[in-house]
Parts: sequence; C-alpha cells; structure tokens
Amino acid sequence: MENVIVSNSERFIKEKYPEVEIDKTNSAIIFDGRFVIHARKGSFEIHEAPHLRIVMSRQYPRVLPQCYDVDKKIKYDHVFDNGALCVSTILDLANSLKDSVSIQDYIDKFIIPYFLSYRYWEKTGKDLNGDRAHGTQGIYDSLREYLDTDINNAELKCVLCWAAKIKKFKKCVPKSLQKKFLALYLKHIKKLRQLDIWLLRKQCKQLTRSDSCFSLYKK
Repeated sequence: MENVIVSNSERFIKEKYPEVEIDKTNSAIIFDGRFVIHARKGSFEIHEAPHLRIVMSRQYPRVLPQCYDVDKKIKYDHVFDNGALCVSTILDLANSLKDSVSIQDYIDKFIIPYFLSYRYWEKTGKDLNGDRAHGTQGIYDSLREYLDTDINNAELKCVLCWAAKIKKFKKCVPKSLQKKFLALYLKHIKKLRQLDIWLLRKQCKQLTRSDSCFSLYKK
C-alpha cells in the first residue's frame, strides 16, 4: 500500500504542481517548491504561489504530514515556531485522512482551505473557515464534533483514556460513573477506535498534562 500512496502522490504533484521538486528519504517523501494556488470560496478568491515544504511520511496517512512555510512570510496565529502550519487539529486531520491514498487529500482538504482562511483573515480580521481553539480546548472541540456529542471535558477525557487503552476501564473511569459510561458512551469508544490507537494515546497524553480525569470527580 505504501508504494501505491507514494506513486499516487508523486503523480498528483507532477501533474498539478510541476514547479515542486520531489525528494525521497528512507522515511519520507518531501515536496518542496512553489505551490501555485487558485482557489475560491463563495465570492472570495486567492491566487498565489507560496514556497512550501510538505513532508509526507512513508507511513502516511497513519503518520500525519506536515507543511512548512519555507520563507516564513506567513503572519498568522496558526503557525508554529518552527514554521510548520497549524492547518487543523490532529484529530480532524486523522479523521479526514484515514482512508487517503494520496497527498492530494491533505492539500485539497487542509492546505488550500488554510490559505483561503489566512488571506480572508488578513483582509477582514476573521477566519473564513472558523477558528478551532488551540491546545487542549481544540482537542476537546474536535472530539465533540467527531463524536457528535456535548459531553463535558472531564467525562470526555475519561472516554478518550478508555478508548486509547492506556489503562483498563475501571482505572480510567471513576467507580461512581462506570454504569453511566457503559450505558451511554460505548458507541463513542467504538467510533474512536476506528482511528489509530497511537494517535488516541498521543491526544490523551496531551490532555493529561493538565488535570487528571479523576481530579474533577474527587470529593
């Protein structure tokens, strides 16, 4: 499958972005150059050619790609210190790309909308595609949207811990809530486990750097 994804991705880049160079390493395929973007949403449109470096792991889509602003010209609150673009949350990326067989999905679903939103923000001060919160709140918001639920943060953290198999159910969920979780949230566990366990554990680890899911229930 890896060879199919690499082949599909190379063919797409060569046809759609002929100015972009393709480099290969043992672990990744790197697309580096001017990405000529012509895009529109409603009445708003952009025409530009940012110099980007997209690093696609050979384990894509299990390992998510990263896109870098090579010239570091983007002045936006959705750029990391190392120049990587914050195009979405990890969960949103993983959910949208889980069945991807080409880097085209990443570019079409995330990079192009990113630049549309960025240029719209420059012009109006607003994000064209909405603005996902950063940090832990962004993870919670992504989880709620993915699961189509309004679970509070504390219970959502326990659900994620349970789904990620970091600990056994009885150690993830306080005893007083175990019947409730089994009755109401089992369907959410099944849906979360459609994603990669490694990804769920990474998200859970990021959340548990703040409060333990138990601490909000302690008397």
